[in-house]
Amino acid sequence: MRSVVLLPILLVLTLLTAAAPAGSISGEEGPEEDGVIYTEPQDIGRPNRIAVIDVTGWGIIKIELYENMTPLTTKNFIDLASVGFYDGIKFHRCIDDFVAQTGDPNTKNNNPYDDGSGGSGRTIPLEICRNASHIDGAVGMARAADPATAESQFYICDGPQHGLDDWVRMDSSGSHGYAVFGVVIEGLDVAKAIAACETYPSYRPLLDDHPVDDITMRKVWIEDGVWKNGTEEENGTGKDRRASELPWPGTASIISFITIFAILVMRRKGR
Repeated sequence: MRSVVLLPILLVLTLLTAAAPAGSISGEEGPEEDGVIYTEPQDIGRPNRIAVIDVTGWGIIKIELYENMTPLTTKNFIDLASVGFYDGIKFHRCIDDFVAQTGDPNTKNNNPYDDGSGGSGRTIPLEICRNASHIDGAVGMARAADPATAESQFYICDGPQHGLDDWVRMDSSGSHGYAVFGVVIEGLDVAKAIAACETYPSYRPLLDDHPVDDITMRKVWIEDGVWKNGTEEENGTGKDRRASELPWPGTASIISFITIFAILVMRRKGR
């Protein structure tokens, strides 16, 4: 009789624990703060979309946008790209083995001295997902000192830059890091070559790290993503991309399933 009563309770607990997203980090970053949002990976029911950047004379860079982890930041980027905002904008900050940065509309005016100070005119919060880290090829939002000042400028990492991760900076200095919202999936060699381009020397401090020659994003557009079954070389994970984005049952779910199975077996033997 007791097993009959426990059975529906265990079933409810199983459903609740199985529904929790994998990699949950809710509450790990401390109290809420104005202008800062912490997120968890979510199943959005479709592949993440792809940003395609055609850099004149350099090649194509394709970026998987982490819509499943940073929805506000990716929406901001997609909205801007969809109206042609990024078309014709140049890279204005390039540092070998660090980053290649772009996204400032001021670069269109042929006055390099105000490059890096412009944006879209609309700010977004600092959106942090711990599963989105500054790995090689990561794409992050540039901003001013205030966490909620990102607009349109973004950078591509040339090599891992984990010192920019929010949790690393918070632990070391108490100041926030930067929001990663995507990763290069094609053309990383192009991004690295741009980061290593010739820049103005240090004796021209107002143009420090500014490319000598124009490096222009001719066009930026958005494409639908595609889930793939493939090897590690094909999709970077060695797993089915769709399955890898779905939440997996936790330990509590597994224990509940085992318990239910044991109860059913015992009841059957008792008949």
